[in-house]
Amino acid sequence: MSEELWELVAARLDEHSYMDGVERTVERVRATAEVFTPTRLVLEMLRYFDLELLAPGKTVFDPACGDGQFLVAAKWIKVYHHGMPEKEALHDIYGVDLMRDNVDLCKRRLGGGTIVMGNSLEPQLCLPGQTDDEHELMVRLFSEPSTDRLRKKRVAGTKRNSRKQVRESAVATLF
Repeated sequence: MSEELWELVAARLDEHSYMDGVERTVERVRATAEVFTPTRLVLEMLRYFDLELLAPGKTVFDPACGDGQFLVAAKWIKVYHHGMPEKEALHDIYGVDLMRDNVDLCKRRLGGGTIVMGNSLEPQLCLPGQTDDEHELMVRLFSEPSTDRLRKKRVAGTKRNSRKQVRESAVATLF
């Protein structure tokens, strides 16, 4: 990506002052382990990133999105580098955060996207302030698919391998 496009992305990130708009007390930081990434560091990391992973139709998910630093950068890379319309870029962007104010701020900064309040590590947990829709979405997104859908049909005439055969085959593959 050209230096000019990186400057445009940086300018979009700078529209929001670092850690602005959310009251962050010492107690809150201890309870949530919140760490916010400065714009300079976000841009530096993304310069090493394969930008084709942000191409149209490629999903961007931040399981602890905070105020949206990475997601905002991803949106503008999709727009400036890949030529996507803003609205279309937002269809590929998803984020989760524990704190309602972070979720609201991230949505405002992005101008949309699917950003929900939830716990990515314990998605079934219902958080104070989380809407029923957000909780339902978290449970659906993070639930393991049923085992019926995971089972592959065996080809007619073949027989099932024993666990021992599978284990031996896996070990042989490793070495």
